[in-house]
Amino acid sequence: MSGRSLKRMVKTRNGAVCKVRPRLRGRALLKAKVNAIILAGGKNSRMGGEDKAFLEIEGRPIIERLIDTLRPLVKEIIVVTNSPKKYSAYPVKIVEDEIPGQGPLMGIYSGLKGSSTRYNFVAACDMPFLSGALIEHMIKIKDAYDVVVPEIEEKYHPLFGLYSKNCLPVIRRRLKENRLNVRGIFPELKCRFISKEDARIFDRDLSSLMNVNTKEELSRIKPRL
Repeated sequence: MSGRSLKRMVKTRNGAVCKVRPRLRGRALLKAKVNAIILAGGKNSRMGGEDKAFLEIEGRPIIERLIDTLRPLVKEIIVVTNSPKKYSAYPVKIVEDEIPGQGPLMGIYSGLKGSSTRYNFVAACDMPFLSGALIEHMIKIKDAYDVVVPEIEEKYHPLFGLYSKNCLPVIRRRLKENRLNVRGIFPELKCRFISKEDARIFDRDLSSLMNVNTKEELSRIKPRL
């Protein structure tokens, strides 16, 4: 049998031979339980219509940086977009918003529905400096919660967070009520908020939470590299 196989052959008490999948350990076990959802369905109006996912940082599009950071941590990467052809060359699953134009809450909802795992790490497509260490920490502490997000100086960062499928009924109802603020779902769910001090253990300067909304912000980011 090939050394690359995930299965091994064992003999049962009655002499039959069967294949057994070995137990996953450590990061492999975490990875098997979590997918990632990249939200790429925005209008990019503050960027003059230019797609933020394809802005280049150090000569590479942000979307490629995100995929490279997330791939070792998750089972599958899902991109929620209404422009699926743009992402056809990438090793991702494409999901479209069920109803376009309803913002990131609809993106989270569509991504969760399209995911094969209970837990999913969500990030916006304009966040070029994700910390794998911080994401891995969030995955490790997820099990008793529906949502895990940073809360830095009384400000939530919902587009850098872990969401379970338990969120779906709450999100569905709020979408029907046209209540589209992502933070609005938190009081109805079991949430774990990560403090600034705890986040800095894994991401010293909190660069994971930095996003690029305008060309001015992009120009300010580049000199820091």
